[in-house]
Amino acid sequence: LARRALAQELRQRGVDDEVARAALDRIDPEHEVDLARSLVRQKLRSTRGLERQARVRRLAAMLARRGYPPGIAIRVVREEIATDGEDAGDFVLD
Repeated sequence: LARRALAQELRQRGVDDEVARAALDRIDPEHEVDLARSLVRQKLRSTRGLERQARVRRLAAMLARRGYPPGIAIRVVREEIATDGEDAGDFVLD
């Protein structure tokens, strides 16, 4: 889970805000990006054959549902689609 989704989960389970904040502060931002990248790589193959914008939208939405901020989601999706051999262009979420 992304940091934001984890924070929500801790709140729902009744974890004290200070305890949750301390735990969340220990999460390395690069680790969060690496997890997002791993999720995108797992789903990337299933989006082949779709138009570029549909791929970006679908993969970014998947990350958003898991609590990743839009900036991280779009950046990771663009990078991974480019690595997959397709230009992700300048897609912007509406």
